[in-house]
Amino acid sequence: MLPNLPPYIIWAVAAFVVLLLLWLAWQRPNKQRLVWRLLASVVAGVSLVLLVFQPTTQQAISPSTAILLTEGYNVDTLQRLIQRSAAEPQVYTYGTTADDATPIRSLYRLRQEQPGLRKVHLLGYGLKKEELNALEDVQVQLYLSPKSVGMAAIHWPEKVKLGETVAVSGQYNREGEASTWLYLMASGQVRDSVEVTADTTAGFKLRYTPKQAGQFVHHVVENSGEEADTVGQVSVQVQPVQRLGVLLLASSPLFEFRFLKNHLAELQHRVALRTTISKGMSQSEWLNMPRHNLNRLTPKLLQQFDVVITEPQALQNLSAGERATLERAVREEGVGVLTITNAPANSRSTSFFTSFQTRRLSQQDTRSTRASWADNTTAIATAAPYTLVYTTAVAGLVAEQNDQFLAGAKRAGWGKVAMSLVPQTFPWQLEGKEEVYASYWANLLSAVAKQEVQETFWQLASPQVPRPNQPLTLTFTDYAAAGADVPSATVTHMADSSSVDLPLAQHPLQPTQFSGTFWPRRSGWHQVQVSGAAPYSFFVQDSAVWAFTTIQARQQATQDFVAQQNAAPVAEAAVAYNEEPVPLIWFFLLFVLSSGFLWLEEKF
Repeated sequence: MLPNLPPYIIWAVAAFVVLLLLWLAWQRPNKQRLVWRLLASVVAGVSLVLLVFQPTTQQAISPSTAILLTEGYNVDTLQRLIQRSAAEPQVYTYGTTADDATPIRSLYRLRQEQPGLRKVHLLGYGLKKEELNALEDVQVQLYLSPKSVGMAAIHWPEKVKLGETVAVSGQYNREGEASTWLYLMASGQVRDSVEVTADTTAGFKLRYTPKQAGQFVHHVVENSGEEADTVGQVSVQVQPVQRLGVLLLASSPLFEFRFLKNHLAELQHRVALRTTISKGMSQSEWLNMPRHNLNRLTPKLLQQFDVVITEPQALQNLSAGERATLERAVREEGVGVLTITNAPANSRSTSFFTSFQTRRLSQQDTRSTRASWADNTTAIATAAPYTLVYTTAVAGLVAEQNDQFLAGAKRAGWGKVAMSLVPQTFPWQLEGKEEVYASYWANLLSAVAKQEVQETFWQLASPQVPRPNQPLTLTFTDYAAAGADVPSATVTHMADSSSVDLPLAQHPLQPTQFSGTFWPRRSGWHQVQVSGAAPYSFFVQDSAVWAFTTIQARQQATQDFVAQQNAAPVAEAAVAYNEEPVPLIWFFLLFVLSSGFLWLEEKF
């Protein structure tokens, strides 16, 4: 290639060569195919000159702007962004592929590729929190892709008590003409299933009641008709039922209390029943506990119990001193009191326990309604003709239709007082609905009974689904550790007992809280512990499950990063131009074809 010359010299040379070839073609005596000879002469002359003086084109570029494509980017969004740009920006791919884009393995390469980079248009699902550090002083403009098809949200309890239901709930996006079935697999068997219809986004709930305590990993499987795929793992710790101390106070012999006493005793709860036979006479029973004098409620006696289940008349029959003692046990010791009734209790002497607002729904003595409670178990119940009126102080324990409550509780000091408008639940047992009966009372007792105070406990702060080679944050709270040294923690992989130390840092504003970051290397159950506190178990999922959580985490991290930049908008930089040489092969082909035509035409 010759050195660059002014364009007028190049075109002057081209004009001279073309005119020379045209004059030679015109001077030939044979005038056949004259037009074609003249045209071929022009093409040959111009292409010869352009082969000697290679032309260039100018391409507008933006040296301070780039487009970064990540997994899940939308092609239409990319095209619109390029079309409205004054100069075509450089396009890079990270963790994905695209035509006419430069792949990079590290985001720090962006600065090496474009030293003047000031603004990045980010498309796709975004970047991980640790990857965003490479864009610290670059303004990022987001074009995040919408949620992916398939599982979009998931939740299940980390721990349940034995006898409680494991409820796996979530949201599923289904596209296409065929529906999808979701299955909850436990111990290799289908425990529950739900159908998600085509072209819809629907919530779902899968339930299973474990039969024994321990640590278990269940699976959610999707089947669209072609093949079944495991969507994710459901790790659950089933804890033994807390052995409660239950005191039953009845004003007369009642089937409800007798059935409840036997049921609680079968579950190994400590149960005592005091039934008034006549004025001044009562009958006492004890199951799974030593005998205590139940004739009078005393502070020492109430220390043996976590919850008192009674009725308005039995409360009325207590002496003023006994009611004061019971009230003090609720306020100061955290004892729970549940009152079962078929009508509002209007006595001022028992108002501490029974002051719940009610509304009459029927003029009959009883009514039949569909009741539901915490684990979404539903059953037809015979209830009082009243419903509890919702207030901000009352938490619903048993609901019915129209967002009304059949049972509710409210806090009173350290404990709770509750009222139930379902006076008879023993018919469920007579009808063979033992699981419904057990679930109902497990729900009420766990909500009302004295809460076990935990001075030390662990929590998995983030992420929702831990994965190998991804950081997770564990927090340890010790209410007795204010001003104490930072504890030493150890994380153990429970499959092979290998362990590593977990450094903890004290929270600057909450001296009783400590946190540490752990990088698990493998999936499976892990256990973290410190001296003097109960160990905490957590499960690290396989890398491929619950893929949507990874996408959501990246989107959230990217959005948080952009929100914290607080940078003024970057002004559009002046457009620069990059000279690109035109490939010589095209001029060479034109020269060969035109000159070849002139040579052959002269021969024939």
